[in-house]
Amino acid sequence: MFNVLIVDDEPSIREGLKTIINWEECGYKVIDTASNGREALAKFQQLRPDLTIIDIRMPGMTGLEVIGQIRQEYSSGRFLILSGYADFDYAKRAIVFGVDGYLLKPVDEDELVDELQRIHLSLSKGRELQQRNAEDDHYLRSHMVEDFLFHESEQGNYDNVVNLGLLWNSFQIILIEVHGQAFGGSMYLNALKGKLTEYFEQTERAIVFSAGTNIGLLLNDIVEGEQRAEALYEELSKITMDWGWDVYAAAGQAVKEIGELGTSYSSATELLHYRFLFEHKRVMLIDDLQVMRVKFDNQLVVSQVDEIELSDKLYYALDIRSKEAVWRVMEEIEQRIVSIRSSEQTMKSLYVQILTIVMNKLSNSNPELNPIIQQYSVFISGLYQQDTLKELRQLTIDHLSNLIDRLGGISKDTVLKQMIDFIKRNYNENLKLELLAEVFNYNSAYLGKLFKNYTGEQFNTFLDKIRIDKAKDLLTAGLKVHQVASRVGYANVDYFHSKFKKYTGVSPSSFKGKEKD
Repeated sequence: MFNVLIVDDEPSIREGLKTIINWEECGYKVIDTASNGREALAKFQQLRPDLTIIDIRMPGMTGLEVIGQIRQEYSSGRFLILSGYADFDYAKRAIVFGVDGYLLKPVDEDELVDELQRIHLSLSKGRELQQRNAEDDHYLRSHMVEDFLFHESEQGNYDNVVNLGLLWNSFQIILIEVHGQAFGGSMYLNALKGKLTEYFEQTERAIVFSAGTNIGLLLNDIVEGEQRAEALYEELSKITMDWGWDVYAAAGQAVKEIGELGTSYSSATELLHYRFLFEHKRVMLIDDLQVMRVKFDNQLVVSQVDEIELSDKLYYALDIRSKEAVWRVMEEIEQRIVSIRSSEQTMKSLYVQILTIVMNKLSNSNPELNPIIQQYSVFISGLYQQDTLKELRQLTIDHLSNLIDRLGGISKDTVLKQMIDFIKRNYNENLKLELLAEVFNYNSAYLGKLFKNYTGEQFNTFLDKIRIDKAKDLLTAGLKVHQVASRVGYANVDYFHSKFKKYTGVSPSSFKGKEKD
């Protein structure tokens, strides 16, 4: 559809031309009218119509004078002249100005339609050519950037900088990484590149180029500060929203010369390496790079993560139904996993491994709760789909908190009652006061004193007595001594033997014999 401006000093002509034909069927839309030359100039500058139909004789300023002035300022625009006189001199001057047609008043409907169709064909060809030239220009600009970054550019390529209008005062690379269940493969990447090109290059804000599995933007309008970073992130998010993709972006260091693009690209690439650990909804900035280095790279490197120790702590926190304890343990798990400085996939695998161990232990120790626990085990596989550590953490905490609510959120009066209930459920585990103190967020010495005052016994004594009582039941049931020792939490049979005799006055074998008698 092409836009039309009608200019005539007679109102009846202006209105008549608007209604004499079906403009939409001819491929046009009348966007406005003007009653004299001065008004026509102002509206042309404002609206930039594709076609102007103009009366040749008007008071104050003739149609040809209007066209002549417009041609001095603008190369685009087509003109169709209306005249009440078959004046050869006017016709010659009109040809000089490149007018597309000359119609006599009163206007014949069929003649007007024929002229409009002829001009429409010419306009269409011009638009196609313009689009092809723009696409060629986009292609050249895009590939020139890729040559500078990924290939050894010859000095002659710098001539293209001038030819393609890239004499900018500054340059900055933005690298874009996209994630989503429906995203994958070069077809999707090319579709996104096309959409970004359409959005950014029409306003000449950026050159869009390919960067491996990512997409790059070369900006001359530097992104600095969190406000600008948030604004660009929102733009990118809106572009990918319809496809349901999540976008992540990093802004490299700004440089003054196009030959220094590699510096900007390298810093943007390094920033994207921290994408999994970055927690803000905005484009990553060069200032973030130093913050991330200090926060993560300066941590004490741990060669491996003790999954058993961490899973025990999380299991204990869940078993006592304490959300605060769960959050503390999850924070420790996160710190320990990040400290190994491994890949995103390895960190996710460790996370999943710990949670799987916890769910299995929770299910084994609470068989009556298996239906509920199994429902929450399903979410673990979804952890691999999270794109950032923040999302992974939030999903885990949400599900574990909800699990505690579903398990009943057992409301115990005091921490000490929670401890006693916990020991009775987990006497067969390798329980230590120091570990429980950490789970309950107490100093171990102080918690030991509280426990003795509450129960009248030291923690280890209380635990031993619970285990020995359970051992009696198992021996009475006919289990062998070494089996009983293992089931009640003693890894060493001799140690179990000494403890049993200490609290019962007889050996496990003697006790078993007496029970048979």
